[in-house]
Amino acid sequence: MAIGVLITGSHPRSRRTAIWLLAALVLATLTGAPRAEAASKTTATTTQVYFIRGFMGVFSTGFDTMAKTLAKSGVTAKVYGHLSGAAIRSAIVEENAGSKRNKPVILVGHSFGGNAALQVAAGLRRDNIPVALVVTVDPTRGGPLSTNVGRYVNFFFSGNGLGSRLKSAPGVPQSRITNIDMGERDEVAGAGDDHWTVTHNAAIQSEILKLVKRAAR
Repeated sequence: MAIGVLITGSHPRSRRTAIWLLAALVLATLTGAPRAEAASKTTATTTQVYFIRGFMGVFSTGFDTMAKTLAKSGVTAKVYGHLSGAAIRSAIVEENAGSKRNKPVILVGHSFGGNAALQVAAGLRRDNIPVALVVTVDPTRGGPLSTNVGRYVNFFFSGNGLGSRLKSAPGVPQSRITNIDMGERDEVAGAGDDHWTVTHNAAIQSEILKLVKRAAR
């Protein structure tokens, strides 16, 4: 299988990002890692949490562990790939049809999946559907942020050239946004975690699960 990637732009961050993504693509291709897709079609059980994996779905498998943990607590969660934003939005709209949904929407995404979570939340604003919580883990973009989201929590690495800080936007005050720099925390950076492996970090998993369970009530 031939792989062609054009790395353009003179900005160091842009070039580093492109190089990292090229490396990820090559690794995923060589290992034959499947892209994470929607777990299954919507059932009678209302899905509350939508996990969205990052590039190629190979580096965010800590989300699968979190989804299983939530299931034991009675919270229905599904794991999607970062290209499944339209499918996630459609599933949420379908569950809201006829006021069937009575549980909050929670989106959690890593890397490109974080970007997708932000996009899905913004799309749901146009559908007049509120989102209780958006959790992003080292997203490569800082938006869009949307007024229908109750709270944003962003775990990011400030010095890796990939992760982005979330900033306030019209209608979205800084009080709704929490940025957590993982590079400043010994239990994260000190454990050898980086952009690709951080969803497996026990401390980060625990914090995300607490946030999700609180919002899912």
